[in-house]
Amino acid sequence: MLLLDTSFLIGLEDELAQQQPGAARAVLAAHRSEAAAVSIVTVGEFAEGFEDQRRFSEFIGRFQVVQLSRAIAWRTAMMQTSLSKRLGENDAWIAATALAYDATLVARDSAFTRVPRLRYLEF
Repeated sequence: MLLLDTSFLIGLEDELAQQQPGAARAVLAAHRSEAAAVSIVTVGEFAEGFEDQRRFSEFIGRFQVVQLSRAIAWRTAMMQTSLSKRLGENDAWIAATALAYDATLVARDSAFTRVPRLRYLEF
C-alpha cells in the first residue's frame, strides 16, 4: 500500500488542474497495482486548501482513508521519543500510520528519512 502525504496530494492536484503529467502522476502509474491511501491527518491538512467541500470530497474520494487507532497513537509516541530530532506533530502521526500499515509513505519531505524502518518514496 502507498500512503500519500499532503505534499503528494498537492502535487497531484496541481498536475490534474494543469492537465500536465508530472512526478505525482508518474508515481501512481508506476504503482498502479498497489492500493493508494491517505491518513485522516492528511485529509485534514489537505482540506485547508479548499473552499468548496464538494470539490474536496470528489478529489479525496479516489483514495482509501486510513483512520487513527490506539496502536498508531502508541507507535507515534514511541517513534517521537526515539528520534534525536522529533518530527512535526502531523508528520509523526502520518509516519506512524505508514509503519502500522506497513505502507510506503510517498511525500516530499526529507524529515521522514529519519524514521527507522519507514519505507519512504520521495516524488
